[in-house]
Amino acid sequence: MQRLQTVLHYLGVVLLVFAFLQLLPLLVGAIHGETLRSFVLYMIPAAISAGLGMGLILLCKVRPMSAGGAMAVGTLGWFSLSLIGAVPYYIWLDITYLTAVFETVSGFTTTGATMFVGVYRPELLPVSLQFWRALTQWIGGLGIFTLFLLVALRAGTSHTLLEAESHKAASPRFSPGLFSSLRILWGIYIALTVACGLLLWIEGMTPFDAATHALTTVSTGGFSTHETSIAHFSAGGVGNAVAIEYTIVAFMFLGGTSFLVHWNLIRRRFSYVRRNTELRLWVLLLLGATLLVALKGGEILRTEGLHAHVRTSLFQVVSLATTTGFATRDIGDPAFSALARQVFLILMFFGGCVGSTAGGLKVKRIAVMGKLLAWQLRRLARPSREVIPCIIDGVRVRSGEIERTAAIVFAWAALAVAGGLVAGVLDGLQPGEALSGALSALGNVGPSYIAPARLASIGPPLKVCYILLMIAGRLEILPLLLIFSRRVWR
Repeated sequence: MQRLQTVLHYLGVVLLVFAFLQLLPLLVGAIHGETLRSFVLYMIPAAISAGLGMGLILLCKVRPMSAGGAMAVGTLGWFSLSLIGAVPYYIWLDITYLTAVFETVSGFTTTGATMFVGVYRPELLPVSLQFWRALTQWIGGLGIFTLFLLVALRAGTSHTLLEAESHKAASPRFSPGLFSSLRILWGIYIALTVACGLLLWIEGMTPFDAATHALTTVSTGGFSTHETSIAHFSAGGVGNAVAIEYTIVAFMFLGGTSFLVHWNLIRRRFSYVRRNTELRLWVLLLLGATLLVALKGGEILRTEGLHAHVRTSLFQVVSLATTTGFATRDIGDPAFSALARQVFLILMFFGGCVGSTAGGLKVKRIAVMGKLLAWQLRRLARPSREVIPCIIDGVRVRSGEIERTAAIVFAWAALAVAGGLVAGVLDGLQPGEALSGALSALGNVGPSYIAPARLASIGPPLKVCYILLMIAGRLEILPLLLIFSRRVWR
């Protein structure tokens, strides 16, 4: 019970900070002259969050926090913020609360899968709600991670709270001090967002579109203010649509690349970048996948030419590999070959780099498993008494890291298969649709081979399944499973 009280106390801190974030869409709504109703949209969840937060802080006593407790704060924080963040959608739209929660979880986990199609398409939403939708992804990229670190400041367990979002914490630190590292991380994140927004504005987007797409590009989220995503700008002849696509490709790549690489480039530590195994594999993956997707010409090559065909292939590859999910063409479009569709599934599995805003299994883990395979083959070919270390980037990989990586890879694959089976049983989806839907949710990707209108019509049990998969993928599975262990609460 004491551990539970400690977890709830620090969860209250997270909720209290979250209440103030509701002021941002409220400010946007006021600037655009929205009605009093939009004021209520954000004051109600702010009041709920602040009230619950203060109540938990005052009623629950603080004790030293274990690693399991820290992970529980992270996991419960994702659920709590998603439940409260769904309130504006539920108040404004004629949708079920579960649908609102799905959209919010998709935002906070930077998945980008959406139930808002047809009469609820994004461009028909109030401006403040469009902004809130984009903001959830930007918050999910680094902001919720920061909330957990605020808890760490009070709990004195920063190293254990970092484990609850291990996709950002598994990299070496930027500097010895935790919060010094955090300032650097946020500085890079904000600089990339501002630069992306300015470029998109210069290239012809409206200031609002540029701002919201910058928020969802650098966070590798993929929510757009238009139902047809980035295809809207070329179809509508908005600005320089080609330049817009290339800008978004560039910033999706930067968002999906480890922020430690950005920091070393800023510090001109080029030797680190050259030696980085994950970065080399990441670039080769993107180039190889683009080549395979573009290998068979098809309709785009015949009707729009070579440049459009290669650009479309590159855009979809980077969008899926970084788990952003923007689209200039639906990935299930017959214009893409059967080979291309297989490549897209593989990219959903891989994801981006460790220490980035991207989801997925992570390229570094694929590299570790590949090194592990080569290591085992070398051991079999050498005398049994010979010690052969597993080396990556000149550093020996500890056995604990290998075991953790193997556990995550196994759990990831098992959940993807289980999610696909559940989707097939519950909603009668075809095997390709079911598997891609599970991979998309677990990898925080967004697009899948389930048509948008079909996704919006799935039943409540499958919505719950996808919600759990999205949160499991963002937390890297283990923290979510850990809260079901009795030892965490003893």
